[in-house]
Amino acid sequence: MCFSTRGYALWPLAAAAIISGGSAQAAQCYDVSKGEPKALSGQLHYVLFPGPPNYEDVQRGDSPEPTYVLRLDHPICIVGDEFADPNKMFNEVHLVGSKETWPLLRASVKKRVSVTLKDQMGANTGHHHEPLVAWVTSIRPTAKKMDFVDEYGSPATTIRTFYETLGDGQGDVASAMVVPEKRMSGPFAADNLTSFYGRLRQPIRLLEIDQKGPNTFVAHYRYATRKSVCEGEGLVTTVTMGGRNYIESIKALKGC
Repeated sequence: MCFSTRGYALWPLAAAAIISGGSAQAAQCYDVSKGEPKALSGQLHYVLFPGPPNYEDVQRGDSPEPTYVLRLDHPICIVGDEFADPNKMFNEVHLVGSKETWPLLRASVKKRVSVTLKDQMGANTGHHHEPLVAWVTSIRPTAKKMDFVDEYGSPATTIRTFYETLGDGQGDVASAMVVPEKRMSGPFAADNLTSFYGRLRQPIRLLEIDQKGPNTFVAHYRYATRKSVCEGEGLVTTVTMGGRNYIESIKALKGC
């Protein structure tokens, strides 16, 4: 991490149903004087900002200011105090914890979370590192529906390949997406995948993928046998080996 800048990578971001346009004028701004936003969702990051005296670099003598930053999917704006600029769009929020919420913040770094907030205000000192500063009253993990851009560079492309090749009846290709030790026999063996999924009345189709964590996803799918239709969900866990992503396990969440 570079301690003199925002030293964190671009991560998939969480939902925040806020705006419909690309400018502050087209956006719905939150009014901090009315206690808005009351809740936000995003991916949580731990960022080490340089503090006084120069706010430049901790390795050149500036005091470290560890900060929790929530990154949103879409930029927002704020109004309602003298430090809130409705013409300034941003997608990062400075979160402040309490005795109750600090442990949850520490445990949620790099995870997708939904937070409820209080004491919202525009940044007004050098210790406020994002345009919106807010205190966290509760925090919970959330999953995120991914689009194709979100999937780029993530294990979700392996999951998509698995389900889409199953839908095409190609059990050997789908099996290659699974960790090697589970391909030789059992439900992930190529012949078994082809035998079941190749004979469906309606082929399996992947509907969407939700991301629960860096290596945990929920796959939503649909298929039909001769007797019934399955609207299913699978909890998919992935693992990285040799720089490649593989499916380690799939647990059916809806019985099919």
